[in-house]
Amino acid sequence: MRWLGKNLGNFIKNKFTPITLFLIKAVSIYTIWQLFYDFVLLPDGRLDEWLSFFSVALSHGLLSIFNFPIESSGRFITMTGKPGVEILNGCNGLDIIGLFASFILAYPGKMKLRFLFLGGGFIILFLSNLFRIAVFVLTDGYYPSIWDHVHTYSSYIFFYPIVLTLWYLWTTMSEENALISTKE
Repeated sequence: MRWLGKNLGNFIKNKFTPITLFLIKAVSIYTIWQLFYDFVLLPDGRLDEWLSFFSVALSHGLLSIFNFPIESSGRFITMTGKPGVEILNGCNGLDIIGLFASFILAYPGKMKLRFLFLGGGFIILFLSNLFRIAVFVLTDGYYPSIWDHVHTYSSYIFFYPIVLTLWYLWTTMSEENALISTKE
């Protein structure tokens, strides 16, 4: 069995370029995450619900620091007297973590540094989601006519630039140049 694993590993390494191996790993990890999220976590709802409630509570605290008149309950957060925003399952940033993590797990690097970087990235993405929720509430309160646009494009503004920056930082921190080297 050990012989098979070693020979299979050598076969794969000799058959594909490092960039191809990275892409296969990243797509595989992301696909597994997305299937797990869509068919296990999202239908179950407990993790999403907890994350939504926790995010609303922390966003409430964040906006209260700046003396905005905020009310919240469960998944709902609003400026006093305004319609409010509901943070639904699937809209709390959990799904973007899989996208971020798939790259970090697939790209070469030291395991200890990888897990520290993943933890730091999760915290940064979580904090950006708190800020995003705060922007939703303020938009709903002050500029409700543009709320749909802000909601539609918020991932492109808040999450993707952060994810891309973290990916770039990981490629420089991991000190691995294996993906761009040519086969010998």
